[in-house]
Amino acid sequence: MQYGADAVLLNSAVSKANDPVKMAEAMKLAIQAGRLGFEAGRIPAQKYASASSPQESWAKK
Repeated sequence: MQYGADAVLLNSAVSKANDPVKMAEAMKLAIQAGRLGFEAGRIPAQKYASASSPQESWAKK
């Protein structure tokens, strides 16, 4: 969608699924999730990675 597509056309993934209604809903939710993620925006690019987890092990507690 971010490249300018106006729609998503799919058939086999839905029509050949064991539960086509659920598969169609899953595809709809995937498209909505992608759009929400795009609108939320990326984090700023960084030259180097940094750990976001605590340095102290949780297992020791």
